[in-house]
Amino acid sequence: MKCLLIGGLTNNKKNIENFLINLIPNPDILYIALATDKYEYSYNLFKNKIKTNISILTRKNITNLDYESLFNKANILFFAGGNTKELLEYVKKYNLDKYFTEDKILVGVSAGAIMLASYGMGDADSFIDCGQYFNFKMIKGLGIIDICFCPHYQKEELVLFDDECKKYGLDSYALEDDTAIYFEDGRLSKVIKNEKRNSVYCLANNEYILIPLYERNI
Repeated sequence: MKCLLIGGLTNNKKNIENFLINLIPNPDILYIALATDKYEYSYNLFKNKIKTNISILTRKNITNLDYESLFNKANILFFAGGNTKELLEYVKKYNLDKYFTEDKILVGVSAGAIMLASYGMGDADSFIDCGQYFNFKMIKGLGIIDICFCPHYQKEELVLFDDECKKYGLDSYALEDDTAIYFEDGRLSKVIKNEKRNSVYCLANNEYILIPLYERNI
């Protein structure tokens, strides 16, 4: 299984997007915006950076579209960000994981990436008080990639992930926005960045020391 996990996409640079569409001949993307109703900005940002066929599945049109044909046609399933718990509810309600086959590339941004991991640090219940974030929570994902995952790690308060991930006995990855990690057959293969100054970190399950990973093949 080929999986691309992205910490967040915020700018017009497109190293990550170019890497994705070059992974497979004739890429056909299904952009799955089931984690939120507020997907337009992120969808347009992504769509304007790629030159390939792209369809979109949303909460509003999933009951009206022949979504089975969309999944069967696509060779890249792109799960956008939002609320991980709500995304998982849709995946389970419509049995969407049956489309996670070896001939498709699975992509997750933020909440979508947490869904693909075994556990991830979610912000759906977080709030801001006096300029600080509170109430981040670890969420159980589908375990397509058996790791712990933390998106948006540039937020100072997410340093708590460094200790939380130790409870699960898994290799863990913390990604700032505009960075990504690519896995083949469960093994980390490459680090990609749209923003060179942003960081990717690994906390291996033997020591849980925060180790920076640089943009390269692993």
